[in-house]
Amino acid sequence: MKAAPTPDGRLRVTAIVVDATGAAVADTPVVLKVRTTFGWLPVAKGTTDASGRVQVTLPPSLRAGEIAAEAGEDAQVSASIRIGKGTIREPAVRPGRDALRDLSPQPGFISPFPVPTQLGLLAVILGGIWATYGYVVWLLSRIRVET
Repeated sequence: MKAAPTPDGRLRVTAIVVDATGAAVADTPVVLKVRTTFGWLPVAKGTTDASGRVQVTLPPSLRAGEIAAEAGEDAQVSASIRIGKGTIREPAVRPGRDALRDLSPQPGFISPFPVPTQLGLLAVILGGIWATYGYVVWLLSRIRVET
């Protein structure tokens, strides 16, 4: 696997898949991932051509420090390369909810749900708790009045 910058500031990544004898392997799915603060983030997918090569051009906003390629249906083979000094920076463009829904390793860690939905659920739960307290206080006041 190798990476080279293009004149327009993008990063062209080329991965070559070969078997144990060194022969090129065609029609193999390859997933390119970038190391982030929270782990590996898939950024591109491709399939090798007849020469076992897949080439992907990544946007300049990605600012990757380390890129890994996983080949095969179950990611049987993987390789990674460092780019530059390998520093991990904050993403310049935040991915949308559709991308996060597919990539979230744990529900709620990188939540694909909009914040108003989460706040609404929290409001319903807390409102129910306070309503229960209010009902109990009302019942106690009625018991006191009747005695």
